[in-house]
Amino acid sequence: MSGVRESIAAARRRQRIMVVSALVVGALVAPLAHWGYATGGPARLLGLLPLVLLLGAAVRLFRARPGRGRLRVDVREHAFYVPPRAGVGFAPLLVGFATYQAVDTALRTSLPALVALFGTVAVGFAAICWRRAPGVEVTPEGITHRHLEREIFVPWAALDPAGRVGSPRGTGIISLPVNRPELLRVRGWGRNREAVAVTELDVAPTELAAVLRHYTTRPTERAAIGTDEEYARLRQLLDEAA
Repeated sequence: MSGVRESIAAARRRQRIMVVSALVVGALVAPLAHWGYATGGPARLLGLLPLVLLLGAAVRLFRARPGRGRLRVDVREHAFYVPPRAGVGFAPLLVGFATYQAVDTALRTSLPALVALFGTVAVGFAAICWRRAPGVEVTPEGITHRHLEREIFVPWAALDPAGRVGSPRGTGIISLPVNRPELLRVRGWGRNREAVAVTELDVAPTELAAVLRHYTTRPTERAAIGTDEEYARLRQLLDEAA
């Protein structure tokens, strides 16, 4: 049966395949582009391919429509959870682009510092993609939201029950009413620890915001999170409000 662990494992496996593919393709395209520069003609356009792919991915990410998936339940882990979207993310393409730049720079110039810079970017983002996958879990203890660069656990005690759980249209984030930030447990780096990014998640942002708002304001119902009965009740509430 699929659950939180299986979802995370599958997402990491997809990301690792994409990262390895990006490293290989980036390393192979650079010599081909170098050959294209030397021979001239249409083959010179090979050097534009990595940049075109990267810019295309950036545009696709910026214009991506919100997810439409639903919250899932994992009774074994006592959690409601959201897996990441399938597909190629921006980070693996950045790995491929940096790899291409590192190899291309090594072939065409004598600037070891620049080669080292691009190589560090490629290895750094590859390591980030290797370790984590985006996702959200809601448990009786709190909310865990993961990004590629960090994982944050927000206990319910850190939230203000009277605060606002916001999901501004078009921002791709859900803000949490954190009033005790010292209780947050953070692994990784990055700012904006009080916001749940939903751009790469397979869930409708309005649905996830409604779930987080529901349990933030109703402490007595948190103990039932992760059970089939509570999921059915929550599902009915969400469907009625839609």
